[in-house]
Amino acid sequence: IIGGGDGYVLSEVLKHESIEHIDHVDLDIGVIEACKEHFSWGKAWDDPRVKLHIADGAVFVRDAPDSSYDIIIQDSSDPWTTDEDDNQVLLPSSILYTKQHFVDIHRILTPTGVFNFQAETFNIPSDLVGIQGWYELAKDVGFERVRYGSLYISTYTTGQIGFMLCEKNSSEAATMEDVKRRFTAIQEKGLGTSYYQPKLQESAFDLPLWVEKAIYEGAITKTKENIESTQKSEL
Repeated sequence: IIGGGDGYVLSEVLKHESIEHIDHVDLDIGVIEACKEHFSWGKAWDDPRVKLHIADGAVFVRDAPDSSYDIIIQDSSDPWTTDEDDNQVLLPSSILYTKQHFVDIHRILTPTGVFNFQAETFNIPSDLVGIQGWYELAKDVGFERVRYGSLYISTYTTGQIGFMLCEKNSSEAATMEDVKRRFTAIQEKGLGTSYYQPKLQESAFDLPLWVEKAIYEGAITKTKENIESTQKSEL
């Protein structure tokens, strides 16, 4: 897990009994210590399967051996923002969205590995441009199947945020029977979820038509006016 200093992704991953080891890599020990104290899942780092690394995620990935991980989850902060003139301003996490980082991620995953990363909202034009670019980048570095999934989060800008699921070999993906079995096992241990259910394993990837065209068909331009016009005309 790269980023995710609040520990929530870590706590959710630990619900799966198949997990043998997690390297959690984050830059800010202060955030982690605060979350340990104040969040109900704060004891997640005490699990013996977890090793915490206070380090730069890009450097950690760069230095990791080939085929080291089955799954990499990147729960990073936004890679950029925009100023009052709509100019893009890069933020520290932008290094985690570069081609070299994606190449390194692909290299350290096993042949059936999966990379899942925070991929912004499609409701902000500049973010949609980024989503389409990350899709192309993930395909370019060798991921066989790349899909954008949508989540509804009321505390996030526009109430929607997405993730990009990148698979090296989609033929090895879990079946719905596998997903339901894992979910049932989690529930039987009293570790149920409040948002996720197995149906979302498929429906999260069903997108509005204009979004699907923008991401997968490249039907997008880099001007705010044209993107907003496309959204309105496709409704």
